[in-house]
Amino acid sequence: MGNSDETIKTLTSSLMTRKLEPRAGDKKFLVIAYVLGIAHIIFGITKLIGLPDLTKEFTQTWQFPLWFMYFVGIAQVLGGIGLCVRQLRMPASLAMALIMIGAIATTIVSGQLPNIIICIVVLVLCLVTFVNRLKDLAIELAMEQGYTKN
Repeated sequence: MGNSDETIKTLTSSLMTRKLEPRAGDKKFLVIAYVLGIAHIIFGITKLIGLPDLTKEFTQTWQFPLWFMYFVGIAQVLGGIGLCVRQLRMPASLAMALIMIGAIATTIVSGQLPNIIICIVVLVLCLVTFVNRLKDLAIELAMEQGYTKN
């Protein structure tokens, strides 16, 4: 069992540093990841600076404690940064998708139905980013194991 643990560690470290040759269509996924990252950073910062209207919405409209607004803000800033870093993109996109599921539930419960469309679009883009990075990781693993040449 020790040998398989070493193999996993070796593969993980090499996969995290290995760079695939660009494939057709990669740029669109990169643009999506960067736009999502920047958007999450901006939205996170608005929560962290405590804009009065946003604070009122969190605490009065949605009935969340104030600390939760700051928690979401920190999560969005970190997730946004993660979306811009290749090695962190997969977990960051999944984390941001979970945040968007919470945002969708909140908008449904609070009756702010027009906001759901934005939340769904961002959720779908986060999931597309996650799946694309997962696919890249699978290709890298296959290449590392000698199954394919790209």
